[in-house]
Amino acid sequence: MFGTAEIEHLAKACTAIANDVTDDSGFIPVRSLLARFDARLMVRPLLVEGMLASEESGSDKNKWIVLIDSDTYQVSDSALAGESSRAPLDSRLRNTVAHELIHSFAFRPSEFGIRLRSMPEGSDSKEVVHVIERETERLSPLLLWSEKGLEKFLKNKQKSCSLDELMDAMRAMGISRPVLVNRLGLLGRTNRLRESPGLRNISVGLAEWNKWGTAVFKGWPLFLNFDRNIAPGFCFAVLQQEGVLAQDVLKDHMFAMCGGPKQSADLTVDEGTEQSPSSSRMEIHISCEDIHKEPGTEFMYVVQGTEIRTPKYERSK
Repeated sequence: MFGTAEIEHLAKACTAIANDVTDDSGFIPVRSLLARFDARLMVRPLLVEGMLASEESGSDKNKWIVLIDSDTYQVSDSALAGESSRAPLDSRLRNTVAHELIHSFAFRPSEFGIRLRSMPEGSDSKEVVHVIERETERLSPLLLWSEKGLEKFLKNKQKSCSLDELMDAMRAMGISRPVLVNRLGLLGRTNRLRESPGLRNISVGLAEWNKWGTAVFKGWPLFLNFDRNIAPGFCFAVLQQEGVLAQDVLKDHMFAMCGGPKQSADLTVDEGTEQSPSSSRMEIHISCEDIHKEPGTEFMYVVQGTEIRTPKYERSK
């Protein structure tokens, strides 16, 4: 099994590759990713969404092929060639391609400046692929939204990103909601981008509608980045317990996630650390997507904090 060091090497390689192929708008075209990995795309009937294959014959052919299922995806040569931030390919397709390209690291361990040392010599190739699948699935966002693209998005922002800004970025980068949240979460604690005003005092997560027209928080993925690690207490509850009901922790019947008509709300909530989540109070602005309340439908929400904090003892005065 790969250790932490090997996963970090993979992450660094993906980060470097993404920066290399990012265009001037901050977007990563699939065709550029394929070229960087010496691969080509082939659409054909499969029993799975995608898989990786190799071809050894013909000096003019690429070594790797990313096969995608023709019943799941439809992509033309012209769409692939003309893909841009204004016309990205389907986000699920883009993630499938990135996912399969990461698999290729298993067969080229010394390329891209990395070497995966944990696999013993003579390891079965199927076992190698299985380990890559298990250990690096979360790394595909690194190939879909580069640090260069993130820096461009965050440039000149003076306050934490709004839901609308993040939704615009999601569409422009051709990524899904989970990929966006996971990508933010892959910014390490020492990454300078975490200190950008656009990503400070903010939480970005996913929820879904239930049959009663209220929302259930998803515990993962969740991006949480508040100064001094002091965050809204309910965010820690969401991290620790799957299926937290919005109405139980937000207590605003007018807010959409609690069953009301409003897509945003200004609330005063408990705040603290993971060990002491209700040591004081803070003011937040929370907003969610205006999306049909079909049971099981997933949507994004954003929590923006303020610098106003009130110790709990003052509330009793």
